[in-house]
Amino acid sequence: MAGMKIWIAFVALLLPVCAAELAEGVKVGEVTTTSALVWVRTSTGRAADGSVTGAADQVTVSCKGVKPVQAQTSAARDFTHLFELSGLKPATEYLCEASTGTGAKLPFRFRTAPAASAAARVSFNVVTGLMYRDLDDPRGYKIAEAMTKQRPDFLVLTGDSVYYDNEPPRATTPEIARFHWQRMYSLPRHTALFAAVPAYWEKDDHDILSDDCWPGRDPDFMKPMTFAKGLEIFAQQAPVKGTPYRSFRWGKWLEVWLLEGREFRSPNTLADGPEKTILGAAQKRWLKEAVARSTAKWKVIVSPTPWVGPDRVKKGDNYANSAFATEGSEMRAWAAKVPNLFVVTGDRHWQYHSVDPTTGLHEFSCGPASDEHAGGTPGENKEYHRFHRLKGGYAGVEAFADGRLTLRLHDVNGAVVYEQSHQ
Repeated sequence: MAGMKIWIAFVALLLPVCAAELAEGVKVGEVTTTSALVWVRTSTGRAADGSVTGAADQVTVSCKGVKPVQAQTSAARDFTHLFELSGLKPATEYLCEASTGTGAKLPFRFRTAPAASAAARVSFNVVTGLMYRDLDDPRGYKIAEAMTKQRPDFLVLTGDSVYYDNEPPRATTPEIARFHWQRMYSLPRHTALFAAVPAYWEKDDHDILSDDCWPGRDPDFMKPMTFAKGLEIFAQQAPVKGTPYRSFRWGKWLEVWLLEGREFRSPNTLADGPEKTILGAAQKRWLKEAVARSTAKWKVIVSPTPWVGPDRVKKGDNYANSAFATEGSEMRAWAAKVPNLFVVTGDRHWQYHSVDPTTGLHEFSCGPASDEHAGGTPGENKEYHRFHRLKGGYAGVEAFADGRLTLRLHDVNGAVVYEQSHQ
């Protein structure tokens, strides 16, 4: 009970709008047993339109039991800095503070992953489709408040964390693209969430450049913004570093694989065949080899786009479509042969649990971040669907200390609308 009171008091500290110098809060990412990344951006405050003007400042990150780290921000990296914390202890909660040279202070927390030998309870949530136009509350998404209260160990954002191309203002310049991040992630519910829960960030089409994009596809209506510039801006705005595909072990029972679905893909318009790919040869080889090596009981692949679906016929950018039928068949057949492997996907604007009728592979779609953003489903298909819901929310995965696993779908207020458990 005492621990819960302390937690409630900590969350209460985060609910007000952040100090002007740290208006976009703190984002903790890439947490392992012994390390984490901490993202900050220094500024002069949030304007009425949601823009946050960057300003050079000195930033210090202090965590109890860890030597403080310090850096100077500058315009060269849009006044952001990515701190690398190392030498941390497994399964340890770190209470931290980011402070600026001008006196702003912001508390935040995160818990490191338990050791691979530890039979620990671990829970995480998966979200997608954060369009500013479809916010369901001016303070930020309802799911942000629900997840802050739920307190999972971490989040996975599957991409479409902003929408450059199909909501105003269209991000035709790097400055407008950064504005999309500023207005979304300076909202009080969002700064509170990311100060309380670490996250792993994937990217997809809308937060790189435009719908269904691939390397080299730079449509005229987005120029002078390009795919390459979109990759650069994403790396500035999210707590990420290094190879975009990676895996994270969380205790004895659970390992999670995060995929990169844009940087290595073939053009969607290319004729389908053995050479056409979403993942690319190196990522595909890494995934199969890493899954084969894993000693975790439960294996969860988080994909920016669907593997099973079904999806709309007119779409052509994922494994549920005919456009990538060859590689899709290959990857479903491989994944279905791995015991206790599940796919959780973003991108689609409806929630579902599907089972591929050919291979038996299970896929869960987390759904969009709000009910307002729901839509586009081809409808319930009893051949595939064990559950289908045209609403927003998020997915949850929980590995229990006794070795059980439960996968859930939540509504925007955090209530469970569907769950499936495995021994």
